[in-house]
Amino acid sequence: MHSLLSDSITLQINALQDMQHQLTATQSDVLMDLIHRQSGQIIFSGIGKSGHIAHKITSSIKSLGINATFLHASEAMHGDIGPLNRHDLAFLISNSGETAEILALQSQLKRRDIPIITLTRNHTNSVAMQADLNLIAGSSKEADPHNILPTSSTTCALVMGDAITIAIANYHAFSKTIFANNHPHGNLGLNALKPIKTQLQSVPIINTDTPLQRVLSQLLSGHQGCVLVGSQQQLQGLITEGDLNRAISHNPHHWQNIPAKEIMSVNPITLNDNHTVHDAEQLMQQHNINTIVIVYHNNTQHISGVYTRIYRKKI
Repeated sequence: MHSLLSDSITLQINALQDMQHQLTATQSDVLMDLIHRQSGQIIFSGIGKSGHIAHKITSSIKSLGINATFLHASEAMHGDIGPLNRHDLAFLISNSGETAEILALQSQLKRRDIPIITLTRNHTNSVAMQADLNLIAGSSKEADPHNILPTSSTTCALVMGDAITIAIANYHAFSKTIFANNHPHGNLGLNALKPIKTQLQSVPIINTDTPLQRVLSQLLSGHQGCVLVGSQQQLQGLITEGDLNRAISHNPHHWQNIPAKEIMSVNPITLNDNHTVHDAEQLMQQHNINTIVIVYHNNTQHISGVYTRIYRKKI
């Protein structure tokens, strides 16, 4: 069973690598030119599993604040194509490039002079040959032993679709503010834009000569996982639970009287209070830390408070 799972993953990785190698700079330039010329809505369509991929890509683009819609190829032939016009841009997903419903839709789109970008497994299929641009975004080798289940092909379509989404986001100068405004619920939404100053915890502040026995009691009483060293007006260092545990491990019999200055981080990562929770989270991820000291924007040594991952769930 392990080899079956591993082989499936390997086949899909190989398909993605093959797709990447076939993407040319010229194709990327044509893609961006078509995106630049589009002033209407962006349309994605597919049938079956490709339709699910088209749905997902459409949803992602909508989250950018951009007018995008999923068009069911069959329903399009029964009236849903009505509002479409030459200002739109259509993406058609078909691994084989011979899907009857997609071919029928493509014909109607061409009659309306709507630019068409296709995502298929090669450049010689019927759908690809009638497109303004065809991108290799499929595979002739699926990841199951019978080469039947849509696996490698849908993985390629999804990854290419996400890449297209990123290209569109870049063109439209997408920002985290736009994303948050379109996601008003959950940790991805407006919570990420809250001013960091509204999410701070107060922590004990000790002086540089405070013995570690006292540091331990401060850590236990504060529950924030750290103490600051210095004063409210002058940040000198930071001690986390990890710092204290390492000191105790290295000096199991004499750690109690070691002064704080010997184990503190002298230059802790700081962020001024003009920033957002999103900024703090990014900086913490970048430096692989769980605590960040927030200082006043007009005095980078004056302590405002501490933001720690421990409190993320309370946002």
